[in-house]
Amino acid sequence: MKYILILFFSLALLSTPAYAQDLKKHKVAKGETVVSIAKQYKITPYDIYRLNPDAKNGLKLDSVLLIPNNPVKPLPANAAVKEPATKVVNTTHEVLAKETLYSIAKKYKVTVADLEKANADLLKDGLKNGQHLIIPVKGSGVEAQAKIAEKQQDKKGEPSYMFYTVAAGDTKYAIAKKYGMTVQLIEELNPAVKDTLPLGYRLKLAKDAVIAEAKVPEPAATAAVTAAPQADKYIDYTVKPKETLYSLTKDTGLTEQELYTLNPALKDGVKEGMVLKLPVASVPVQGVGAVVNLNSTLKKSDTKELALLLPFNMYRIESDTVKAKLLRSDKFLNLTLDFYAGALIAIDSAKTLGLPLKVKILDAKENSKTSDVATLKSGLTSASAVIGPFFQGNAESAAALLPGIPVISPMAKEGGKPYPNLYLSIPSDENMRLAMLSYLRSKNGNVVAIVDKKKTSSRDFIKANFPEVKFLDGITGDGIRALLVKDKTNYVVLDTEALSSVTGVTKLLTEAQTDFTIQLAVLDKSDKLDNDEVPLERLIKLKMLYPSITRDDDNAQSLLFRKIFREKNGYNPSQYAVRGFDVTFDVIMRLFQPEGIAATLEGKSSAQVENKFAYNNVNGGNYNKGVYILQYDEGMLVKEAQ
Repeated sequence: MKYILILFFSLALLSTPAYAQDLKKHKVAKGETVVSIAKQYKITPYDIYRLNPDAKNGLKLDSVLLIPNNPVKPLPANAAVKEPATKVVNTTHEVLAKETLYSIAKKYKVTVADLEKANADLLKDGLKNGQHLIIPVKGSGVEAQAKIAEKQQDKKGEPSYMFYTVAAGDTKYAIAKKYGMTVQLIEELNPAVKDTLPLGYRLKLAKDAVIAEAKVPEPAATAAVTAAPQADKYIDYTVKPKETLYSLTKDTGLTEQELYTLNPALKDGVKEGMVLKLPVASVPVQGVGAVVNLNSTLKKSDTKELALLLPFNMYRIESDTVKAKLLRSDKFLNLTLDFYAGALIAIDSAKTLGLPLKVKILDAKENSKTSDVATLKSGLTSASAVIGPFFQGNAESAAALLPGIPVISPMAKEGGKPYPNLYLSIPSDENMRLAMLSYLRSKNGNVVAIVDKKKTSSRDFIKANFPEVKFLDGITGDGIRALLVKDKTNYVVLDTEALSSVTGVTKLLTEAQTDFTIQLAVLDKSDKLDNDEVPLERLIKLKMLYPSITRDDDNAQSLLFRKIFREKNGYNPSQYAVRGFDVTFDVIMRLFQPEGIAATLEGKSSAQVENKFAYNNVNGGNYNKGVYILQYDEGMLVKEAQ
């Protein structure tokens, strides 16, 4: 089918710094190091690495470094540097011959204990010449230093940093997601880990920093988007036992001829272990539970129209200066742009599958209280489905204005006023907790709950939805053992906000594992479980279970999406970019099902890169109950519980 290109509504994110500065040059003298030069100019080693990437491989005599201009005059080369540790960026110290921890601590006026805590992994094998020690904030321990950094993050215009020690199983993507950063920013702040992520390395992290300017799309009322298949939209797929040509066509949604064109070797028959070239969007979904592969039942005969109502708020972009300012400070705009970038890849994937899709992308001019949906109504009546607006109230208004058209809210999760055509795509907190209790009930084990006395609502919720649960009052080793049984797996549900309870219970459960089969479960994964006082090894030994909206593992689909997104946009996708892809691609797949989107939304569960979609009608509203039950596993991995 021929498409008319009304306007190519594209997103181009550049990797240029969000500021400009004058530079000076420094000629490297004998014996100088990056650290000593950084001290001389009152800057950080990162500032030198950022402007001189080759410096991470070592300095050469008489080579020239670019130095960011600074109002502080450089000190004479032979001057003694007496620089107290700043509360924003840590001072580092290069260990010289005959130096001891005591002498270094005395020099920087900190305690030996704090110095050891700040460099625990580095000092495992003792102090060695040439090591670069992190100097903690003067007069405080490591925890206080982190709190100071967090407070600094709330001060407008002031950068703040803290440090994270890489553990086994960590990835840059997972760390970036956890701390609300991008992988690109981590690599900018830590040039030495651009290609690797060494175990025990202390990563410098910064929240709310801007390293890339986004080019905001030009205002447009409507955009019909088309895209041709690209070479990087394919993946290698290994044929599994008992798979046939028929099952491959069914699972991928491709015809036999399309499979032959991509894989001529298939003409000699399908063989276990052979590697096939398949379009990204057609790869069968693996390991996401009891879900339906929507790719296998696509109906491509009829054109469908999808409308995206996104809060670009273009009326605020009065000039390039205003645009740049918004891109540095407006988190909501950056969230929107990330979501949009992911949605574009979903639209491209649909075109790769040959789906006759027409897309409208509209500026909803949205804030938390109002949107422009009423004005846009006339352009939406022909839509087969609408994604957006973002805010719950605005999504409800859209559903009321467009009866009979499915409206999928990409960001709302808590129910307001129910509408039969409104679908909330994020599972609510209650559905997360219900999913965990349902999983435990299905395992037919012995379930014990340890709940804070103050959390009466949680206790009542568990009793109402799982009456067979045994409750423990008072945390003692004997008390816990009295409720455990030896002929079943004992699932212990822990719901507490007290760190002392978390540490105490997990310790007692670990000790009881010598006599009982025990698995820890939590109804929500709180920050208390990430505290240094709760050893990760303990949670792994207890195979801790927790409910999650997204998969937390680096599966093949997420790695592939990340690769495509990075190649297309020049930076790694945020959680909102992944969500933009997942919600959009899921709706597109449902649009092209034989029974129609409404019936598919009500009757079929699906899974995309990170998110699962299983809509249920409750009291006239439609809510996503697609929750993953994940567990800690050996090797410091997270996997989906079986």
